[in-house]
Amino acid sequence: MAKTVAHICILVADIDRAIADYIKIFEVVSPGLVERKVVKQERWAANEKYITAFFGAASDACEIQLIQAPDERSPLYKRLVAHGEGVHHIAFVSPRLKDTYRRLKEKDIAVNSGLIDERPHGHDASDLRHFWIMPRSTHGVLIEMIDDYGLQDGLLAKE
Repeated sequence: MAKTVAHICILVADIDRAIADYIKIFEVVSPGLVERKVVKQERWAANEKYITAFFGAASDACEIQLIQAPDERSPLYKRLVAHGEGVHHIAFVSPRLKDTYRRLKEKDIAVNSGLIDERPHGHDASDLRHFWIMPRSTHGVLIEMIDDYGLQDGLLAKE
């Protein structure tokens, strides 16, 4: 069964501390989120590097992603300075991402300029693509549309 919401992404200042804090919280409120391995991973979206970790959910439940800027030059860092830690985006998967992008544009929904290739750090080939539905069309919420993905040994990967 497809997920209704794939993940909720939280921008954090210190991903190691955030992982430890969320493990303590999820052990009490959602133990299923800590049954799987949580692995910190460096990834690239186009030319932008970021650090991420996923709390994987079972079946069609929503996962939790933590994201940290790699350095002070990153757009993520600038957002962190301007707005602080908190929800960065909500993500939905699409098995036909290019078609979803086209259909949203036809409906005059504000999306970024095209599909963004994403890959693990150190890899040349893209394993996922995503695009953004911009907050001006979503009443202030950044929405990510992403290829259908899974977590393999705690790492984000295309299904």
